[in-house]
Amino acid sequence: MNGRSGLFKFFLFLFLAVIILFQVLAMIQSDRLFGRLNELIDTLQSQGLSRTIQQQRQKNLQDASDMAAEKYPGDEGDWLVWRLDAEPATLNEIHSSSGMYCRYIVSGNIFESLLEYNPDTLELRPLLAESYKVSDDGLEIYFKIRDDVHFSDGEPITADDVIFTYKTIVNPGVDSASLANYYKDVKEVVKLSKLEVKFIMKRVYFKSLEFAGGMYVYPEHIYKFDKPEKFNNRISNPVGSGPYVFEKWDVGRQVVLRRNENYWGRKPNIKKIVYRFIMNHTAAVQSLRAGKIDFMRPLPGQYAELSNNPEFTKNTRCLSYWHPGVGYFWIGWNQAKPFFKDRRVRLAMTHLINRDLICRKLLKVPEATVPTGPFYIYSKQSDPNIKPWSYDLSKARELLDESGWVDHDGDGIRDKDGVPFRFRYMIGSTIPLHEQIAKLLKDEAAKVGIEVLPEPYEWSIFIQRLQDREFDAVSLAWGGAIESDPYQIWHSSQIGNRGSNYVGFRIREADALIEEARGTLDRDKRNKLYHKFHRIIHREQPYTFIYTRPEQRFLDKRFKNVIVHKLGLDQREWYVPREKQRYK
Repeated sequence: MNGRSGLFKFFLFLFLAVIILFQVLAMIQSDRLFGRLNELIDTLQSQGLSRTIQQQRQKNLQDASDMAAEKYPGDEGDWLVWRLDAEPATLNEIHSSSGMYCRYIVSGNIFESLLEYNPDTLELRPLLAESYKVSDDGLEIYFKIRDDVHFSDGEPITADDVIFTYKTIVNPGVDSASLANYYKDVKEVVKLSKLEVKFIMKRVYFKSLEFAGGMYVYPEHIYKFDKPEKFNNRISNPVGSGPYVFEKWDVGRQVVLRRNENYWGRKPNIKKIVYRFIMNHTAAVQSLRAGKIDFMRPLPGQYAELSNNPEFTKNTRCLSYWHPGVGYFWIGWNQAKPFFKDRRVRLAMTHLINRDLICRKLLKVPEATVPTGPFYIYSKQSDPNIKPWSYDLSKARELLDESGWVDHDGDGIRDKDGVPFRFRYMIGSTIPLHEQIAKLLKDEAAKVGIEVLPEPYEWSIFIQRLQDREFDAVSLAWGGAIESDPYQIWHSSQIGNRGSNYVGFRIREADALIEEARGTLDRDKRNKLYHKFHRIIHREQPYTFIYTRPEQRFLDKRFKNVIVHKLGLDQREWYVPREKQRYK
């Protein structure tokens, strides 16, 4: 017993000495203290020390939690070089031409909102706001802005900035129709004090808190305009309150953000984010292997091949995960064109595309599946009882015959009223998967007497033609949401004025369901309405829904604290150990 007691006292003395030593070192490297201390405790425990050390470990972890709340783990420094496969048309989040490439760069990095979603609980929580309150009837939403938040130039964020942002979005001269429709039920936004603001609704809207609180706040003193064209034409030099600031945009090459050293909140460890535009997917992988980029979204085939390559995975993290934002890929049929006015023709187009083959052979993603409608497949908004239309060339021919599209002149191409069934299919250029799907569609359509003319366009031109409805058919993908509102994409009011109903879908019953659901606060009742809407979309086939799949990413393994949340990844959490940092 005396021997054991002496041994225990020796280790306890050693343990306390180490704690004192580490407390001294903490003046220099406090952010590394608890990681090293825990490693030591693990080692001592493995040699048979008693429960006393485990209790001390729990105390240290509890003490560390307070420190973790103040600072990210790991060392400061290094850059994240993020490859994008297209260049954004604008860095103005409000503008209708902003898309996912714009959002990758500015959302959360430069622009921030009053509220944000907790990435794990998926609940709204304050960000720029200190607090918020929704009235019992859902018609008033109150926000108290924090008194310590400010834009990157040091100017404080006030209620005036919130009101300016809202008025800009709903200004009919501002090109923001796709965003403005989410605020159509707002009656007014009232300033209560310098830091207090209230949204007053015309009617109940189930996403009113999300869009009032989730609106990215623009600084009025920077963006104030006399003529809306001035705001519309501002596509670069974004200024916000976020943890990064805009440094430069080398057109055709890259956008660079640097850390906002004046940030009001907890600064990320990564000093710069470089968004490099590499359209060629093979070149992108080569750049990743050569250490010229760090982070990319690979083609599904690239992921399937390289994620099983030990040489590649030695230095690269391969991430595959579902989250509500994954969305779906679709082919849209422009109902303003003579070919696709008839529901039977649109259904025929769906029947002649082998979507299971696309998922299995082209995507090479085992988890990929064919969606049946516009909702996240794991959401309760989606009706699980609806099954995809089958691949059936005979059924496609039958439907085309019924609709009057037959080969009257014997030239091998169906026609109607003297118009041959020959249509233009707009796709994004330099995207091999789109080209493969276009070839598949062209070959299958030829079997039933339809000629498809693929038209690839560079992204900025693609977006312009999409908004101007200059296409017969188009391929695109929509991102998803925790809970979607189909109004922007599917309500008939969004057909004109550069709204997002690009294919001209117009069904009175669908409009009514969308409108009723918007004002239904009970989630179960709202989802029943969306199931009815889902069935209309499935019947009418304004889109052929091609696939949905988990998100996939390649990331250099030198980045640590990479956490897959329910909402996906957040690069603002990452760090690179000092000895592995590449850029200074």
